[in-house]
Amino acid sequence: MTPRDDLSARMARPQRHRLLQGFPAVPTMVPAAPDDEEDAGLDTRDRHWGNENVTRGLDGALVDGRFAVARTGLAKAPLELRLMGDEPEDQAWLERAREDQAKERARWQRIVARGDRSAPALFDVDGTRELLVGVLPHTQCVPRRPSCGFCTFPYDQADPLRRRGMVRGALRDLRALTREGPLAGRQVHAIYLGGGTANLAPPEEIGWVVQALGEHLRIADAELTLEGTPHLFEGLFWSHLKALAKLPVGQRRISMGLQTFDEGLLRLMGRERFGDAALVKKLAKRCRALGLACSGDLLFNLPGQSLSQMERDVDTAVAAGLDQICLYHLVLYPGLGTPWSQDPALVAAVPNNEAACEHWLRLRERLLSAGYTQSTLTNFERADVGEKRFRYEVASFSVERTDGLGVGPLSLSTFVNPAQGRGLKLLRRKDLGFPPWSGGDLMYQYDAQGLRLLFLTRGLAKTRVERAVYRRLFGTELKDDLGAALPAVLHAGLVTVDDEALALTPTGMFYADAVVSLFAQTARAVDGSAGGGVHTRDLLRELPHSGDYTGMG
Repeated sequence: MTPRDDLSARMARPQRHRLLQGFPAVPTMVPAAPDDEEDAGLDTRDRHWGNENVTRGLDGALVDGRFAVARTGLAKAPLELRLMGDEPEDQAWLERAREDQAKERARWQRIVARGDRSAPALFDVDGTRELLVGVLPHTQCVPRRPSCGFCTFPYDQADPLRRRGMVRGALRDLRALTREGPLAGRQVHAIYLGGGTANLAPPEEIGWVVQALGEHLRIADAELTLEGTPHLFEGLFWSHLKALAKLPVGQRRISMGLQTFDEGLLRLMGRERFGDAALVKKLAKRCRALGLACSGDLLFNLPGQSLSQMERDVDTAVAAGLDQICLYHLVLYPGLGTPWSQDPALVAAVPNNEAACEHWLRLRERLLSAGYTQSTLTNFERADVGEKRFRYEVASFSVERTDGLGVGPLSLSTFVNPAQGRGLKLLRRKDLGFPPWSGGDLMYQYDAQGLRLLFLTRGLAKTRVERAVYRRLFGTELKDDLGAALPAVLHAGLVTVDDEALALTPTGMFYADAVVSLFAQTARAVDGSAGGGVHTRDLLRELPHSGDYTGMG
């Protein structure tokens, strides 16, 4: 297949139009730390119990805590077990206890015999780089219909007690990771509290998170964003907006999941009580009075949604006075796993890629004409607000200068050192009952070629990649590394290239998935690694857990 044919095939597939994660995909990631062979087949929680975890650091260093515990245990004399009574059940207990003790010591001996698996760091964590911190306090939501029909993000049913436990688990991780080591005392550029319905947690719990962030990190100049649904920002018993205005950070903003203002589509989602246009306008006005910035997400190309309905949504968001408006093309196809994807009528009611792209072009022009400037594939800011209020998104796509720490269930962390040609991507599972990042969590080790792909797949989310930056980081020319894929995307009108940058055209922005996947295919031959084989859908099905380990370091 020629690159042009390959590109055409990729453009015919569903387009996610956001490039959130960048290279690599979850199935190519592997366990963050190896298991002992003797533990194969055991339940995950039995394999990684207590303080005997083997954990991975942000710099790739491996700490074999299991070996250390086993060696310490063998150095001590076995505990002398005695009968506490003379009943038959007491004798049976003593025999079981002695048998368990012998098994434990035999296990320790096997662990010590196979040796200490600790390994040195793969690279140096550069403390001069910008640091982003994303905290997912919990995975709970309050959909009136499963996943609101369309949502691919994980959620668990709202339960205040379990939610508070998840928040405490995230705080435990945060303190353990920042108390000492390469993150202690680091300046934070921006903080994002989400995704999902982070504002389901009351201001008190959000305050805990910010307090923990400030204990070992410098956050006084950071931008802080709280994500959630409109109706939960101002309630009868609390006000997130007033609480946010008092937090000890540099800039504050909220990000609202609006999706649409159309009453019929909101009923289809079960979101008719999540907040209408009047509430959004009221929240935007309240934010301005408190010195907060206000952002809202809109979906377009919903089932049966006309262009005029999409334009009305954009106009309503503009009229509400939102400082930032984010446009997301709906991803919907059979087998996606969302409730809507299982309804043939709804799948058939979404436009094909050609029509969907035309809608994108019209909506984009509408926002630009309304005085908004485009900063990423999906994000548009009011020109009079300025870059100072919207740091997180652009910085998160700037691999050349930014590292990202993720805390909480299903969080992602990416730390790289371009000068050393190494980096690490880490994914925390929903189970926070073990230290980060232990055998149940996932990782990907970047080599020099992997960093090129990370830079490209993340950087194009800003709609352009600077050629001079690429040359400085990798010592090669971007055009040379892209090979035959570049003429194909140029011929299709998806990118432009000049002396300064490779940039997506407006049409190329819609087909960014196709562009990036073709570049990645060309730039990297199959590396022979099958990865761990874990898919995102597997992660979403996991049950959250947070209550076992008591800290680290």
